[in-house]
Amino acid sequence: MTMPASLIEEIIAIHFDPSAGSTYWLEQEKRLGLDAKKEITCCEAFHLFGPMDTEALRTRPLLDFIPKRFHDELPSMILAESGGTTGAPIRRVYRPMEFAAAFVDSWERTATARNFPRRGNWLFVGPSGPHVIGQSARAMARSLGSLEPFSVDCDVRWIKRQAPGSLGFSLYLDHVLDQAMNVIRAQNIEVLLITPPLLLALADRMTAEERERIHGIHLAGMALTVADSETIRHQLFPQAVVLPGYGNSLLGVLFEHTPPASGQPPTYVLDDPALWLQLVDFQEDKPTAADLATTLKPGQRGRVVAHRLDASFLLLNMVERDTACYAVPTNGEGCRAVTAVEPIRPLVSTKSEGVY
Repeated sequence: MTMPASLIEEIIAIHFDPSAGSTYWLEQEKRLGLDAKKEITCCEAFHLFGPMDTEALRTRPLLDFIPKRFHDELPSMILAESGGTTGAPIRRVYRPMEFAAAFVDSWERTATARNFPRRGNWLFVGPSGPHVIGQSARAMARSLGSLEPFSVDCDVRWIKRQAPGSLGFSLYLDHVLDQAMNVIRAQNIEVLLITPPLLLALADRMTAEERERIHGIHLAGMALTVADSETIRHQLFPQAVVLPGYGNSLLGVLFEHTPPASGQPPTYVLDDPALWLQLVDFQEDKPTAADLATTLKPGQRGRVVAHRLDASFLLLNMVERDTACYAVPTNGEGCRAVTAVEPIRPLVSTKSEGVY
């Protein structure tokens, strides 16, 4: 299973409508000599457009990517930006229902199935605007009957400019952790939404009693290694439901449905029909359309190429900074779960990742 044909037909028709479609995509169709409505009818045809032009996403007016038919809905749309790890920020919008599908609906289903704590106080340590995770954190907490999270804002673009171990990095990290500990000691915090390295640093400042009061942890923003996963789950917070996610501001989030066996990496399940993560066999930073034409089989490691089909915004062949493997299919999931997610190195350096 990849994407429903009916969804592909619907979204392609919207973005390639000659009079009310997306300026950018209509230009690409003309440039490549394609008839998108006839030729882009399945996931296997996405490669015809070649890799997504991320420079266009960074520099062109946002309205070029939003179908003209929706320009009168701009006041209700949600603006999201990437964190800037791989360059200048990329921006997109979501309609409210698209935002819910990308960040909240799957979370609520998974959290309910995993008995994630409800109605407790949350602490979110991460970026607020313009990053969409701040908005999603509030929606995720409310979906479980909680007040919106107490929060500590992180300027992720600033921290990524500081070399790990440098004075600037250390001062900023201390500043963030001091604020987090103020909330933990003043409020009855039961749930944390935080990155793995920030959680490990925060745990060093928490007492055993403070760690025991944490009953739920959502890890986001960075890949979760096997070693960090086991330290967090079994040593630091053994009483907490630890629920990591994989995704970003542009594409939405996949969640871990089942905790991994000892020594195994987390597996993230995709249950949003508007999103497909394709794994392709290349490591270079500039793939060709031919590189995108083949999808790997379960167990083979490949570069993550993401496709998200929303009425308000179309992303095809977004080459991500990670490699991963498809999990062995179970319960008819097919290529709907990825595991062993790792950032590509040296394309993504330790300095650029930092703590978020």
